[in-house]
Amino acid sequence: MRTTLLSAALAAACAWAASAAAAATYTPVYKAALLGGQYFLKGTNAHVSANGSLNVAPVIEFDDRWSLVPHYWFNYQGTKGVGDGVGAGTLFQQQMDHRLSLSPMYRIAETDWKLKMPISYRRNFTKETADETWGEGLFDYDKLSFGLEAENLYNDPFSYRVGFDAYKVGFPNYESLESQNQVDPAGNPLNRELTSKDVLDTWNFQLTLAGSRPYPYEDPVVSLYATVSSLYQPYSDQRIVNRLGQNNENKPFGRQDFLQNLSAGVGYPRTIQIGSRDVRTSTMFTFNAGYNGSNQNSFDAARTMFIYDAYSYYTLGGGPNYVIAWGDKKRPKSFNFGFQYSHQVYTGRLAQTAEGAYTGSNQWQDRYTASLGTSFPFARNFNLVTKANFLWATSNQAYEKTYLYSYRTANYMMGFTFDY
Repeated sequence: MRTTLLSAALAAACAWAASAAAAATYTPVYKAALLGGQYFLKGTNAHVSANGSLNVAPVIEFDDRWSLVPHYWFNYQGTKGVGDGVGAGTLFQQQMDHRLSLSPMYRIAETDWKLKMPISYRRNFTKETADETWGEGLFDYDKLSFGLEAENLYNDPFSYRVGFDAYKVGFPNYESLESQNQVDPAGNPLNRELTSKDVLDTWNFQLTLAGSRPYPYEDPVVSLYATVSSLYQPYSDQRIVNRLGQNNENKPFGRQDFLQNLSAGVGYPRTIQIGSRDVRTSTMFTFNAGYNGSNQNSFDAARTMFIYDAYSYYTLGGGPNYVIAWGDKKRPKSFNFGFQYSHQVYTGRLAQTAEGAYTGSNQWQDRYTASLGTSFPFARNFNLVTKANFLWATSNQAYEKTYLYSYRTANYMMGFTFDY
């Protein structure tokens, strides 16, 4: 009897799947980019390198309620970004990403609500030196994530949404030096928070609330945007450091970070007349504030210095972005300019002199980023693009044996994009 019921259920499921597939509509979406450029740091430039990306995300609609979006994303970065971390004396870095996701979507009948349930896997490869082999990078990582999101598209394109994401980030090739040795190659003691093997691996749980609104509502002049997120991030294999520079066995759960972030923006789109041509402009100003609260401390064994609350910090930032476009609305010619400022202060970490002595002041860093870009269509689905980015960073942290805090860097890229 059970076998008969199971067979009937499987047959019914197969019949439904075949019927749904036959009735489904497919909307292919393809995007690709191929750019070449250079990276500059402290007056030294890297070799010309290529950047490339590919997005494949067909939309499959089974009926007026159910749809499915499979997505594959590939990205190769041969030209280092100005926002990437800067190690002492290194210009060479390559990255490669593969990400595969599946996102079922359900529209609730007679409402503006849409539910999404994305699941994805990402594999990142990093080459810090030219002779490294792909897949053996120290900071290669993988990320498995699952999410739930509810969105109300109350006045297209304006909406509000709530989402929850859970994901695991692992570094399969990373193993801290202190988990193998108690001293560095020079004979100095290492940081005690790195005594375990998988100290960078994290579990992550994030809640996000976001919304957008036209203002005034009936006759919009500007668009308002806001996002609030809260991320709980436990490091499952990173022990808490005590005042003696040892692992605190009374806190078995290890390091835990709580990152709270608020971002808001105001957009002002308008059309102006230049001669006989309609020119569309968009001005956006964004602001963000964040605070990361961590229970992890640090201990500098070389100077017998205990640093309480070494990983907590807050950030403030913002800036304008301006876009001007003309021609065909679907394939316009465009120019954009942006500027962003950010200020980060650690609540417990102390600044050091160039020799490594602690100053007693909290460590801070200011970053100023400017970007320029153009896009011009030159054939069906193809655009010629150029990009340039500039970053100026300054800090009261003068000890830069392994990491730069005050520097200037830039890059440029040019090439083409394909959209279908």
